[in-house]
Amino acid sequence: MLRFAIPSKGSLYDAALAFLDSSGLKVSRPNPRQYTARIKALPEVEVLLHRSADVVQKVVAGDVDMGITGLDLLSELAGDEPNVVIAIDDLGFGGVDLVLAVPEAWVDVQSWRDLADLAAEWAAEGRQLRIATKYPNLVRGFCYRQGINVFTLVDSQGATEAAPVLGYADLIADITETGTTFRENRLKIVAGTTILRSQACLIVGRRAMQQDPAKLATVKAMLELIEARRRARGFAQVIANVPGTDVSDVGRRIVAVPELAGLQGPTVAPVFDKAGKLSDTQVSPRWYSVSLVVQSDRTLAAVDHLRSLGSTGIVVLPLHYVFGDRADSFARLQEQLAQSVG
Repeated sequence: MLRFAIPSKGSLYDAALAFLDSSGLKVSRPNPRQYTARIKALPEVEVLLHRSADVVQKVVAGDVDMGITGLDLLSELAGDEPNVVIAIDDLGFGGVDLVLAVPEAWVDVQSWRDLADLAAEWAAEGRQLRIATKYPNLVRGFCYRQGINVFTLVDSQGATEAAPVLGYADLIADITETGTTFRENRLKIVAGTTILRSQACLIVGRRAMQQDPAKLATVKAMLELIEARRRARGFAQVIANVPGTDVSDVGRRIVAVPELAGLQGPTVAPVFDKAGKLSDTQVSPRWYSVSLVVQSDRTLAAVDHLRSLGSTGIVVLPLHYVFGDRADSFARLQEQLAQSVG
């Protein structure tokens, strides 16, 4: 069994389930009190539900083989951990920024330079900036890079926004999606202090993939489906009947506008009437069924092009999967697995 960990609750849990479902990897969890689940399409996968931070730690330890978590937690908890390999660095959900925020009353602090000057002034007075955060490694590195050298990090695992009001910190470093919670707590983001732009990512354990070809094959199947589904969102299938003298005639007129002629070109086939016969071209034009796959933003242009050729009753269908000649994400994963980590 390949052990696959996903967040157990919150917005990341809901988004991860929706993402997997849309990729053809629907998670079945009959009992919401259980912390295990299955993927019907891949019975060799066992889904385990953990806190997002635990997902990182369990992949690091080798207790699970792959997982979905936030890039913020991965960067904070794993760093350059050799056993963790990022298979997909942006799954398209869970986007947040890790930033510094100070009380709105600090009118003289607008940028990180102002903050660095304040830290220096306080240091001269024997004081230190107290920063409440649950990301000590990321925040410490950022502060040193920006010339903020005298400060104290205060561990805060919950309700970090309240730290300045409660008096146990002067400012905070935390993640935000819209900044609404900061504003509700009378905090403002300091310009130029975006420490990390984070989103949900898919990680795998290096040792598990290198030691078990069956698990690597399962990961390949998952990446194939995920990548093909994401690619499909950018395309649509257009089907229409077009009149013409023969297949070549219809094909030539369609490819006269190359960008509206499909990925590799149109598929053109004769249309039979309900009696099972082709129409007599001496009496009326013969009809041909045309199928095109075009970029979604060119759908209407493709419809207008087909109309100009005499087509009516045009149908546009969404695509579920578009497979390339390979899964690029899996190819990148193989390259990373082949690299020496000392």
